[in-house]
Amino acid sequence: MDKEIVGNETMDEPSKYGLKFALNHEFPLKSKQLVIPRPKQIFEMMPLTTRYLKYYLARKMQKRKPIMDYIHMISAQRMYGCPIGGIGGGTIGRGFKGEFCRFQLYPGIYEYVTVPECQFIVNIRNAKKETIFQSVLSTYNKPKKVLQSWEWKINGSDCEYTALYPRAWTTYDLSKYGIKLVCRQISPVIPHNYKDSSLPCAVFVFTAQNVCNEQRDVSVTFTWTEVLAEPKKKKATGKLDLERYSEENTCGVTLEQRIVDQPCTFTIAKRKQENETIHEGYCLWNSAKTSGYVWECLKKHGKLEPDPSQTPSPPKTDGKKEGKEKTKKVYKNDSIGLSSVISLEPGGCSSTEFCLVWDMPVIKYKKDCKVHKRYYTKYFGSDGIAGASIAAYALRNYKNWEQQLAEWQEPILNNSNVPDWLKSALMNELYFVADGGTIWFDVPDDFPETDPRHEFGVFGYLEGHEYRMYNTYDVHFYASFALAQLWPNLQVVLQYMFRDSIAVETTKLRQSLYDGKSCKFKIKDSIPHDLGDPEGIPFTQINAYNIHDVSEWRDLNLKFILQVMRDHRLLRAHSAPFGDERCRSLAFIDDVRDGTEDDLYARATGQADDAARPPPAPRAPPAAPARPAGVADILDLLYRSSEAADEGGEALEPRDAPAAVWDCRRYLADMYPACAALLRRAALWDDDGDGLIENGGFPDQTYDAWIMTGPSAYCGGLWVAALSVVQTMARLLGFEEDEREFSKWLEQARASYEKKLWNGSYYRFDTKPCNSEVVMADQLAGHWFLRASGWTDPIFPEANVKKALHTIYENNVLRFLNGRMGAVNGFVGGARGHIDTTAIQSEEVWTGVTYGLASLMIYEGMHEQAFVTAGGLQSTLVKMGLSFETPEALYENGNHRSIAYMRPLAIWAMYQAILTRPCPIPPVTNGQALHPKENNL
Repeated sequence: MDKEIVGNETMDEPSKYGLKFALNHEFPLKSKQLVIPRPKQIFEMMPLTTRYLKYYLARKMQKRKPIMDYIHMISAQRMYGCPIGGIGGGTIGRGFKGEFCRFQLYPGIYEYVTVPECQFIVNIRNAKKETIFQSVLSTYNKPKKVLQSWEWKINGSDCEYTALYPRAWTTYDLSKYGIKLVCRQISPVIPHNYKDSSLPCAVFVFTAQNVCNEQRDVSVTFTWTEVLAEPKKKKATGKLDLERYSEENTCGVTLEQRIVDQPCTFTIAKRKQENETIHEGYCLWNSAKTSGYVWECLKKHGKLEPDPSQTPSPPKTDGKKEGKEKTKKVYKNDSIGLSSVISLEPGGCSSTEFCLVWDMPVIKYKKDCKVHKRYYTKYFGSDGIAGASIAAYALRNYKNWEQQLAEWQEPILNNSNVPDWLKSALMNELYFVADGGTIWFDVPDDFPETDPRHEFGVFGYLEGHEYRMYNTYDVHFYASFALAQLWPNLQVVLQYMFRDSIAVETTKLRQSLYDGKSCKFKIKDSIPHDLGDPEGIPFTQINAYNIHDVSEWRDLNLKFILQVMRDHRLLRAHSAPFGDERCRSLAFIDDVRDGTEDDLYARATGQADDAARPPPAPRAPPAAPARPAGVADILDLLYRSSEAADEGGEALEPRDAPAAVWDCRRYLADMYPACAALLRRAALWDDDGDGLIENGGFPDQTYDAWIMTGPSAYCGGLWVAALSVVQTMARLLGFEEDEREFSKWLEQARASYEKKLWNGSYYRFDTKPCNSEVVMADQLAGHWFLRASGWTDPIFPEANVKKALHTIYENNVLRFLNGRMGAVNGFVGGARGHIDTTAIQSEEVWTGVTYGLASLMIYEGMHEQAFVTAGGLQSTLVKMGLSFETPEALYENGNHRSIAYMRPLAIWAMYQAILTRPCPIPPVTNGQALHPKENNL
């Protein structure tokens, strides 16, 4: 029997916050990926372009994709809503109009297709069991060549989409037919919950309300088909395996296929009532030949039933020949469908749930003999038959997921210090953690228990959908704030992965596309640019990036050092052994006295001894502190494993105990030798012995098309900050000789930095006379990370920092499109100020850099300027339709570069800054608080 529900639940309401569109929304601002260099820039780039074309053609001949395709760049599709799926198991995009699109199932490879057969269909029947309305639940344009009988009849103006990642709501006003319908989409992307966050699934909850005075039956049907068939081949129906199944509490249908020669099983399931079976309410069908049956069956019966024409006739047994009888043609099915029916009395309200699972448990790279198991196989096995189990688990636990999401999101959404636009942007930019070509493998046998990878696996995400390199480190420097705050153990894993690469040196040479010189893939005591290409062997074949000799990049080593100390601070915050709100604040955690740096419990309970404790023995990784009896971990307080009840009183599934965060002291001890080695290697770039490193006169940092020569504000600031960090590490770990040595280096570097680069208003881009008036938006990156690490000592003079920030705000923000698009990277100051056109990247706005700059403004008490800077950019991105594919860069003319990029995750640095330094109390007029931080540009 089909699922019939008669109930009086409450109607599902979308979140107050989030991205909101009508389903017929048109974006007011146009944007496309079109980069047109200036004549001077073209001339300078001609040698690089020639070598790139040679590289591009060679990759094509090898039938491989270039890691960065500048020939066939992909413009933003301007159609996306929340993608579905957890972290590291593949993702499926969804358009805000209701379509399934942008598939990333094989790691790191995106297919920009919309599959119309993958859909939801609603059917409404009156008290006489007559169909009065039936439509695909989408306002996407009806395809012309397939699904001829299917109808797209939803009025977009009567429907609204709300996205607050990882959830989304679509409301359908079908009052004309007596029904209001809401679809709630939930993906298990849950901070600090590593098990559930790894699952390749999504849950869809449909809530229907009868708003008329007679009975209504509402049926929702979920259809799916083979996706991403082999190139130049029609759907490989001969290789498909379609089945129905029924378990204790769920039933569904499965479709097994191959994607890039890897087995993948799709499962669509629903929760079933007692005594319900799968013998009805489902259908196996052929997308090209029998889609008409699906539509007419729903119209006639209000639910799916097996297609009798697709069942072979039984063999004749009477021995008589039926010469004139034509054999019935049976098509090979390539699609599945599942229906659920809700019966509603007048005023009634009830819901039904579906789950979609894609089980692609193992990955084998073409050049790698090893089989890699995705992280979720740690819990559900790697035999490829886990779809039904995952679906049942998801349908049992999705309410628990939502409670955990509420416990995480509500303190942010209810924080009056956070503007509404930022509340939405914080959540929605997190899509890239899962939808960044992310891979997450379980590797317990490869590492000892003293290594975080033993428990949490290895992790990688792409620089961008078009820039296919894993864990691009100069960019992750900005993006890492999201992982470090929400999945700190994944940030720790990533750091250990890079730590192990530092000592590697290769003998193999390759040509640098920038200057044509031969260079080693990697040299010792250097941080690699990336950990590989998804078409190669990620995590083994590192430094896929081939434009520059990245072993000579000035920023990579320093960014590793700075992240270690920032992580140390946040790990201490996550593991604070008490529940008092005051004691959990970053301000309290940062307020330490000598000798009490790690004794948070003693300070919280007033038991801290003013006398400094003896330092730990050098280089010995300290053991994790014992927790006092009866004192819970901060995460235990948030994610209790005891049984809980939701708002309606329904008992929820018991939660698994949360994973403990990696011990901050062990982390610091494990990382210190690497940090010291990286710092000493970087010191070799001090050519004149003044204590300040010099850039090499080529793009030797994250701005890889913008040349810095000699001392520079960006790399020099990172160097000074890294010296301060390693000196502090040495002090905390008891390396007194190192501390004295690095203290001397720091003092000399600080003096040189101020003398050579401070000009009274800002820090100079570099020391070349032609750049003397260039104001760089990112000039204070080193100071920014010190603030994020809890530094209060004025390593950079406070007055200079404030003055530089005001100069950036006045020039790069306000004088560039009146603050409507964030901060342009380079601006030439003076009375006739203009964008710096020296390089393509100098005239770009980098979304992640703008968010990082805004977070530093918050640390320095410039909240209003911060929200104008970031809010103007965010408003423009939304108006351009670039949500869920946020680009690396925008141009003054509205064009963009490199869609769906990693760096915008830096927006989470703004939230960390707000926690550290909340906004001043806004003034009150006529009883109404004024909020200048709201940016409506």
